[in-house]
Amino acid sequence: MRKAIVVTAAIAAIATAASAADPLPADFAKNSPTFRGANGFGLTNFKNVPTSWKEGEKNILWKTTIPLPGWSCPIVWGDKVVALGADSETRAVYCLNAKTGKTLWTTKVPEDKKATANYAVDSMDERWDMILYAGATPATDGKKVFAAFSNGQLIALNLADGKIAWKTVLGDTTDNTFGLDNSLLIYGKTVIVVFQGSDQYIAAYNTETGERVWKTERESATWASPILIKTKEGKHQIVLSADPDVTAWDPANGKKLWSVDPLGGAEYCVGPSPVYAADTVCVNSQNAGIFGIDPVTGKKIWALEELPDGSDFPDGVSMATDGKHIYQYFSYSLTCIDAKTGKVVAQKEMEDEANYASPALNNGMLYLFGGMGVTVVKADPKTKFTEVGKGEIDDMCDAAPAVVEGRIFLRSDGAVYCIGTK
Repeated sequence: MRKAIVVTAAIAAIATAASAADPLPADFAKNSPTFRGANGFGLTNFKNVPTSWKEGEKNILWKTTIPLPGWSCPIVWGDKVVALGADSETRAVYCLNAKTGKTLWTTKVPEDKKATANYAVDSMDERWDMILYAGATPATDGKKVFAAFSNGQLIALNLADGKIAWKTVLGDTTDNTFGLDNSLLIYGKTVIVVFQGSDQYIAAYNTETGERVWKTERESATWASPILIKTKEGKHQIVLSADPDVTAWDPANGKKLWSVDPLGGAEYCVGPSPVYAADTVCVNSQNAGIFGIDPVTGKKIWALEELPDGSDFPDGVSMATDGKHIYQYFSYSLTCIDAKTGKVVAQKEMEDEANYASPALNNGMLYLFGGMGVTVVKADPKTKFTEVGKGEIDDMCDAAPAVVEGRIFLRSDGAVYCIGTK
C-alpha cells in the first residue's frame, strides 16, 4: 500500500511557497539548473547558440578534464557549471567557471556509514559500469547544489564555495541494477528525489535544512527522471514514467493525483523521461511504444505502439518537444509526432545511430546525439529536417546537454566542454 508521510511543520512553509505564481527560484528559466534545462524536457529558446563545432578547430571555447566518470548531465547557474563524478569508492562534485573552465572548487563526498557499501552496478560493459555511479543529474536553486549518487547518498552543497550544507542517505541500493539514475527536481523550497532501491518512493527535502517534508511510497520500477508540469488549469504536477505506471503527484504534499499503466509492456526497464506538449503528457519506452496522457483526468488519450518505418522505441533516450510536436530519435530513425493526437507527422533516416544522450531543441533547432557527434536539424517536418550543422568532440558523450544563452555545455566520459562563439 502506498502511503504519504508528512512532516507538518515543514509542509506549512512549503504550501505557502507553492501557492505563489511561480514555485521556482528567480532566474530559474535563464539557466540550466536541472536535467534537460529549467523545464526538464530540453526545450529552450536561447539566442546565439552554435549549431556546429569541432574539437581543435571551431567553437570549442574550453575543455576541462573531470577525473571521475559520470553519466549525469552538467547544470549551469550564472557563471558556474557543476558536474558530478564517481566510481565504486569515491564521489565528487566539481564546479567550473563557465567563462574559462577553471575549477572553482571540488568537493569529495564523505562516505556515510549508512550508505550502500561495495556497491557495484551490473550493466552491459565496463564503460557503463563506470559512468553509472554518478547517473543522476544534480539540481540547483542558485544557492545550493543537490546531488544523489548510486550508493544512496543525497548531499547539498553551497554553490558559492562547495561546502557541505547537509547530507542524508536515501536507502539501500544493492538491488538497483543500473544505478540511481533518477535526476533531481526543484519545487519551491524543496528538492524532489525519486528513490529506486530496497524500497521505492518519491520524496521532498527542505533545501535549507535537509529535513524530509513528505515521502510517498511507490511500486513501479523506473530509471527515468521526473518532470514538473503546469496543467491548463494552472496546477503543478510531478510526473514520472515507470513500469507499468505513469504517475503524477502534488509537489506540495506528495499526494498521488493519478496513475495510468501504458508502459506495462516495457518488460525490460523504463529509462526515458516524460515530456509535456499541447497539454499532453507524452511518454515512451522500449517494447511498449509512445503514449499521450491527459494530466487533468489521468487518462490515456492516444497510443502509438508501432512506427511506420518499423523502427524501435528506446530504453533510455527521452524525447524532445517544440510544444506542439514530439521528436523521438533512436537507432537511425527520427520521428515527429503530433503531441495532441499521436499521429506520425514525418520520419527521416539519419546517418548516425543515436546514442544515450537525449536530444535538445533550442530556438527551432533540434540537436541529435549520435556516436561521438551531434547533428543539428531544423525542427520543422515541412522542411524534412534540413541539416544545419554538425558537432564533433574527441570523447564519448552520452549525457544530455545544458543549454544557456550563447553556450552549450557537454559532459563527456572524461571532461566538460563549453561550446560557443568568441
